[in-house]
Amino acid sequence: MTTRKTHGLLAGGLMMAGLMVSASPLHAQDTVKLGVIAPLTGPAANTGAAHREGIELAVKDWNDGKEHATDDAPTATVVFEDSNSKPEVAISAAQRLMTRESVDLIIGDTLHSHVTLALMEMAPQYGVPILSAEPVSSAIADKVLSDPERYKLYYKGNYNSDGYGQAVHGFYRWAFENDVVPEGDKKIAFVVEDTDYGIANAEKIGALFEADGWEVVATETTPTGTTDFYPQLSKLRGLDPDVLVSVFTLANSGTSFVRQLDEQALEASHLAIFYPTRPEFQAEAPEIADGLFWAALQFSPEITPAHKAFADRIEAEYGHPGNYSHAHAYCTAMVALRAIDEAGGTDADAVAEKIGATSYDCLVGTMEFGDDHTVKSGAEFIPIPVAQQQGDMNQIVWPENVATAEPK
Repeated sequence: MTTRKTHGLLAGGLMMAGLMVSASPLHAQDTVKLGVIAPLTGPAANTGAAHREGIELAVKDWNDGKEHATDDAPTATVVFEDSNSKPEVAISAAQRLMTRESVDLIIGDTLHSHVTLALMEMAPQYGVPILSAEPVSSAIADKVLSDPERYKLYYKGNYNSDGYGQAVHGFYRWAFENDVVPEGDKKIAFVVEDTDYGIANAEKIGALFEADGWEVVATETTPTGTTDFYPQLSKLRGLDPDVLVSVFTLANSGTSFVRQLDEQALEASHLAIFYPTRPEFQAEAPEIADGLFWAALQFSPEITPAHKAFADRIEAEYGHPGNYSHAHAYCTAMVALRAIDEAGGTDADAVAEKIGATSYDCLVGTMEFGDDHTVKSGAEFIPIPVAQQQGDMNQIVWPENVATAEPK
């Protein structure tokens, strides 16, 4: 292996710092090394496994000559570390990747915003570019904007929480205007996991509704992995919200919430965020979630040929169909490899600059970054369509220009 980076530890300190970098032009005979930090164990292990498979497939495709940015692209290797969904575990993993494995770029955290908020501090400390995958919390982007020079080597591979907020708000404005959902007394409530991701989504969506004269009557937070929601639902029965938004990253929380919500017979229009993307939830959805609105249907093998082809490739490689997490991880890895390729070397500043200049059409949309180092959302970039579970199918019901069915 020919890696163009030489790492060295500063002697005598308790803290590792200031890796030395010597960059020289890369060529096809050279090899670059990606490090990946994902929740490979713990409550989000299924999603971490999907990320691992998606990135492994991207590296395989890259080494087979696909998606290169130049005619002299280097080959790639990848090494994985487990975050166990915990910031302190991820920090130790990043130190191993940077000091023992001498990776050229880290993709991490692949799922969690609260892990990424800690992990992004490692980029300026060690001088290695870091690109997160699925985390969306706007707190990450706010941190970048607060000190752009400090976080010049960090980029966020998913849109901000306000992307979900704008999608949910836009869908309901359309739904009210078209008598899909009754506006009622303009009361909205949230039940979200107690993470930066869950809370940021509730705050963004709530602010947009409040600007339209709505009242946020409750924001109930629960620990990650909660499956007993009867206390929260009992409280909501007394508040009688017109719209209820739930946000969980784990499928078992979402499944339990939807079942218990049905038992409680609340009349609110319910919209779910993220957990319906999980295959574990979809396996039960036809029985428990008919009519559920959810965001965002960004990977739809049933109605999108390119997604079907990718899902089939994952199944051929790993024995199970691909899902959104496979696709997003695949695209994130390609953004990283193309940036190194276009930079012509592994100089951290040059690679980060190329990540920021990315314009790459991939399975989940066109990946471009804004001034906050965050992937842009919207029809021209990463679309955030709202779907509805209709029997054993999921259909896009908003925006109208990409809808595949009328809402029921």
